[in-house]
Amino acid sequence: MCSMRKPHDPDFLKNDQYKNAANLNARIYLHAQFSTNKYGWHQFVFDFFAPLPPNARVLEVGCGPGTLWVQNADRIPAGWDITLTDFSDGMLKDVQENLKGVQHPFKYQIANAMELPFEDATFDAVIANHMLYH
Repeated sequence: MCSMRKPHDPDFLKNDQYKNAANLNARIYLHAQFSTNKYGWHQFVFDFFAPLPPNARVLEVGCGPGTLWVQNADRIPAGWDITLTDFSDGMLKDVQENLKGVQHPFKYQIANAMELPFEDATFDAVIANHMLYH
């Protein structure tokens, strides 16, 4: 079904496009099936953060279904304090389900990327992967 609402309308994004991870998972699947790069995107992204200290505080804004963490589960340092945020409560439910098998104490929070509820310098690293197309 096609919506006449603009794709950058926050209500459309929150309640339709990203009410859960289904649409995002379809995109991830297409890239996984048809990418010719043998070095996976999520491993590539994680490599930028791997040098962080063993007790780093990490924030992911717009975490989606948590693919970054699922695909790097065995690489996550035990001491990292990781907070995953999304503005969609449905997306946060999906990421929690997807990360059930990952042995790490993730924190989850609904948050709008335009108005993050954290003080400056709370985190050592902030990840906002694939959010610019909105």
